[in-house]
Amino acid sequence: MKFNKQIAVILVLISLLFSAVGGAYYFYTQNQKTMKINNQVRAVYVASKEIKKHTKITKSDLKQINIARKYILTTPLLKKEIIGKFSKENIYKDDMFRKEKLIKSIPKDKNSTVIRKFKLNSYNIAFSMFSNPNFSIKKGDILNIISVYQGTTKKSNNSPNSVQYVATQIPVIGFLLNGKEVDKTFKKVKVTKTIKKKKVTQTIEKKATEILIDIDSKVLLQLIDDYNRGHQLWMVKTGKKEPKVKKVVVKKEIIKGEKIIKISYPIKLYKPKNRYSNMKATIHYGDEKEAAVTKNRVVKVDMQKRCNNSDKYLIGISNHISLRRGATFGYKIVRTVYRNYIIPYDKMENKYWFKTCDGLYIHKNEVKEITKKYALKRLAK
Repeated sequence: MKFNKQIAVILVLISLLFSAVGGAYYFYTQNQKTMKINNQVRAVYVASKEIKKHTKITKSDLKQINIARKYILTTPLLKKEIIGKFSKENIYKDDMFRKEKLIKSIPKDKNSTVIRKFKLNSYNIAFSMFSNPNFSIKKGDILNIISVYQGTTKKSNNSPNSVQYVATQIPVIGFLLNGKEVDKTFKKVKVTKTIKKKKVTQTIEKKATEILIDIDSKVLLQLIDDYNRGHQLWMVKTGKKEPKVKKVVVKKEIIKGEKIIKISYPIKLYKPKNRYSNMKATIHYGDEKEAAVTKNRVVKVDMQKRCNNSDKYLIGISNHISLRRGATFGYKIVRTVYRNYIIPYDKMENKYWFKTCDGLYIHKNEVKEITKKYALKRLAK
């Protein structure tokens, strides 16, 4: 059979035609599908108002709109993926929420100011100012700060200590290490040392250099004034409540040679000293024949009777209670009594000092107010 070239060419052309028609139909159907998908409407969430940077997204910041899929360039977020997150940058009104614009939390700024909670005054005091720095204390602990004055007596070379509480119930709110805040009094730090021409990395503990306390500014000034006058400062970790006063409290023991002398503080009533004043009187006679006569008389003021009529009482809670001429630490100490002394008083002045029945002054940190009924009950025992 003789091969016909014309027929072969016609068959090839027909096959190409069918292929072109089939390809066109295929692309037409695919295009129709794509257009159908792109024209589908989908619900997305956009900003209902302008949202500033680092703002927490709430339900009121969202609104739902319908938009064709061909206009959505990224995968829309669900409602639960938006609410509760923070804006990484400014989000404008009607702007669609995207994953790239949201963060879980606001990043901490290392240079930002830390605001600490305190009621009176936040003050940092160096551990080196204390004679007994306690590095076991923690945030939230309560301290009593004691001022101890070391003096000498004329009769002997012994150095008795005059003790008074100058600051009580002081909360600890933090610590500083070389000017930077730390959570604890100890911090582990890695250091590199050269030992036998070899570099060795060691972990050491560095102690905090300062303690942050919440203290009244007036008490703080009195505390600093005492320190500058040569007083030693001692810190005592205590509870949130003052301990109950007992009738006899054994505070300490003094070893003298082979004898041990116990110091106790029984309940005693404060006995004021009577006062005497000179009064001058001049007598003039009416007929002027007699010369004028001037006489002096000593008048006694019964302070004991005056104190017995008082209805207000204090009890000593410090080992040594100083009674001064005036209502500041600058006044001279006129008299000293001890713990568990019951002292009548008239009134309280400038929130820090009690004026006793005989006109002397005691700082509030050295005593505690009690009722007349309680005072009489303790004295009767």
